[in-house]
Amino acid sequence: MKIAFSSAAALLCASSAFAQPPANPPVLTEEIHITASPLLGDAIDQTQSVAEVSRETLMSSGGFGLGDVLKNVPGVTSSSFSPGAARPVIRGFDASRVRVTENGIGSHDASDISGDHGVPIDPLSAIEVEVLRGPGTLRYGSQAIGGVVNAINNRIPFDIAEGTSGEFFAGGATNATERMTGGVVDYRGAGFAFHADGVIRGSDDFDTPRGPQENTWANGEAFALGGAYVGDQGAGGGSFTHFASRYGIASEPGGEVSKINLKQDNYAGAARLNAPLPGIKNINGRIGYSDYSHDEIVAGEGILATFNNKEWEGRVEALHGGFGLLESGAIGAQWSDRDFEALGEGADFLLPTKTQSFAGYAFERFQLRQDLMLEGALRVESANVKGATNAGGAFDRDFMPTSIALGVVFSPIDSLSLSLNLSQTERAPNAVELFAQGPHEASGTFEIGSPTLGKERARSVEAGIHYDGANRAHASLGLFSSAFHGFVAGVLTGNSYDEEGNFVLGDAGDFAELHYIQRNADFSGFEAEAHVPLYPVGNGYFGVDLKTDYVRAKFGEGGGNVPRIPPFRFGGALFFEGERLRAEIGFLRTETQDDVAAGETPTDGCTMVDASATYRLIAQSKGGLDMTLAATNLTDAVGRNHVSFTKDYVLLPGRNVRLMLRYSY
Repeated sequence: MKIAFSSAAALLCASSAFAQPPANPPVLTEEIHITASPLLGDAIDQTQSVAEVSRETLMSSGGFGLGDVLKNVPGVTSSSFSPGAARPVIRGFDASRVRVTENGIGSHDASDISGDHGVPIDPLSAIEVEVLRGPGTLRYGSQAIGGVVNAINNRIPFDIAEGTSGEFFAGGATNATERMTGGVVDYRGAGFAFHADGVIRGSDDFDTPRGPQENTWANGEAFALGGAYVGDQGAGGGSFTHFASRYGIASEPGGEVSKINLKQDNYAGAARLNAPLPGIKNINGRIGYSDYSHDEIVAGEGILATFNNKEWEGRVEALHGGFGLLESGAIGAQWSDRDFEALGEGADFLLPTKTQSFAGYAFERFQLRQDLMLEGALRVESANVKGATNAGGAFDRDFMPTSIALGVVFSPIDSLSLSLNLSQTERAPNAVELFAQGPHEASGTFEIGSPTLGKERARSVEAGIHYDGANRAHASLGLFSSAFHGFVAGVLTGNSYDEEGNFVLGDAGDFAELHYIQRNADFSGFEAEAHVPLYPVGNGYFGVDLKTDYVRAKFGEGGGNVPRIPPFRFGGALFFEGERLRAEIGFLRTETQDDVAAGETPTDGCTMVDASATYRLIAQSKGGLDMTLAATNLTDAVGRNHVSFTKDYVLLPGRNVRLMLRYSY
């Protein structure tokens, strides 16, 4: 831990020491505004920890899932269950504690039920992706106690420019013969705006340094249509999105060959009123409904399980102005209604459930002095979860998670801020933790929920330093600690069950017995990153990127380690950043993880070397033609992802070279 913390501190020192521009340097500008918080602003003004992944990075990183494009962000890893199912993991928190949203509304899928279930959001459909921790997560519900990943797009086109704009892209990669193509078109005129986008992609089984990883193919498509009316008094519009994917599930040697066919139709609406009342800046409303379904198919046996999820979610939020020390604030309400069912063998694991919630929340920001800002957040939620087990019959559980957070930002100079957050957050247990009662093929466990579980509560403290300098120089360091009371954990008992559901004393059965129980747990760690331009060359800069993260998670009272916690990572890159060329080469070192839980195996460390270059072949007044060449795992290193359920028999992909062409206008 001492070495790890020293690495983090070094990044911030490096940025502040070397990021000062020399005389008469070229000037590179980039304007980023945070949308995941209701109180918009730059990253340096936020009390919470925020990371942004740009459109350019989404294009060059590849991968089918959000977890793939975020896996190198400090504090974020990927579940990487399969190429078609890669959900983000934040600070060691997984699906039941991390909400994935699109424009602030949930993804409405079954990825929180099992790690082999995909998220129906294609990263190539997003303008950018934000990762949010801290007080801002109170906006999204108790299931966001660990963080939020928000994909942002213009499918309801309120904020596009006048005229016509668009983007078309195509690419391929050597590993798995990956291929993709897609496009986006936006139009705005005479008060009306329209949007259309589509993506088609596919890949074969990927190669590892030790040969092909069987049944890791994936393909899919997504398209969306949207429209809006935008006037001086406000805006209103809607969108329709269809997402479909088919992907293989890697299994242990000799295991069954299975695949998932997934589809979702999503209907969304949004409205905005500008200055509707004195003191109210605007009122925003958004609603979404999704009809999700997937089949789990085994070769030679057909469809063995079907999962259906029908879900509504809505939010209304009023942003108000200030008076006196109160600078601004937001007051909102959120509601959701979820009907989930599993058919076939899926019903052996979980019977149909219904989850409903309604919440009110408030965020208030106080400007105490010119250099000192205070932000407070409060959320009160009513959650109802209905379900049943064969042994216990029907259950109807009510919870009232209440969360509060207080943050302060001190800015001694314009380019530097120091933040401190204190929070107490609560989470209602989800349907799996309450009502699971059978075999879970994906993780090889026989899971037994507890219908009597209570709320989970975390008391957290987070301190941060954020630096934003000239020519896109920036650096941040965040340290966090969370003490959980009643942390819901799946604990292996050492016993097992056979294929017929019969109890087996010891581990000789087909499925390891896992019980959901509550115990105390402590999470602590840090994230740090720095982007440091050093030397001007022509119309750009040479510089270095640095990053590191660390998480330590233990159960209280000598209970051992929390499972699937990411190991310590650090990395760096050399880059050139100019008006027409952006190139870098770097590495990311993942250390050995031997702080493992009962029944979990250690994971050896590895070093991945990556390189990429994006060059604007044709420059226009708006957009142009870009070519990106990106290579990952250049040394063909052997690696495993410790947070993945399949890491003992699935290696990370080997060397890969990707070529992308992107035309925008």
